[in-house]
Amino acid sequence: MAYCYSEGPESGAAAALQHNSTMAVVEQATPATTTYGRPTVPRLFTDQLADIEAVFDALTPAGLYALTWSSADNRVTLATTNATSHKPSMVGNGGDWFGFTQAIVGWGTTWTGASAPQAVAKCTCVTIEPAEDWAQVDLATYRHGRVASIGWGNHQAHLVQAYFTGEDIATMQAGYVTAGRVRIHQDEADPDPYSPTHPGGYIDGWIVAAGEPTEEGDDGEFWSLRLVVAVPR
Repeated sequence: MAYCYSEGPESGAAAALQHNSTMAVVEQATPATTTYGRPTVPRLFTDQLADIEAVFDALTPAGLYALTWSSADNRVTLATTNATSHKPSMVGNGGDWFGFTQAIVGWGTTWTGASAPQAVAKCTCVTIEPAEDWAQVDLATYRHGRVASIGWGNHQAHLVQAYFTGEDIATMQAGYVTAGRVRIHQDEADPDPYSPTHPGGYIDGWIVAAGEPTEEGDDGEFWSLRLVVAVPR
């Protein structure tokens, strides 16, 4: 699951780098009013949905909303809890990010994305190797032996092998879950991070390297992808 990048503000049409951070809603009773919602900081996809829902509840003229992602069918749904007819509006790459790739016409009280959101990849299984120390300092050497440190890191790295079906190959190739910050759940119901004593938890870190999807077998049903995920100490 990817993190969206956002610099806020939480509402309004204009915001820095909002190509996957923003969703808007228009209510049938007030079609001239468009309410925009987004996090003010980078947020995990499910937390982003909660932030947008809170903005819609506070700022739309009439509606109260539920913006949710279902892990069962990997779809996002925007629905009102007080039967206010509305329609969602996508900003930037929001249609792909949230999975609302269909033509949005007319009005309704419930909208579900036609596609899987590209912010989430459903894996059949994931193998995660124990963390290795990646603390390092990069040096630049100048004339007469002068040296300046130009970068350093205090983090560990996991080698991750993700296996997924051919249905998710497009999500992997879109790049949202193979770049930037991600969270890898080995057990969605487990709220605790991975550790040597808790290997079933999630890993939250930054992708520093990603391979190409590799076909497993000869019928294209299953694929695998290698990732290097850096996590802070």
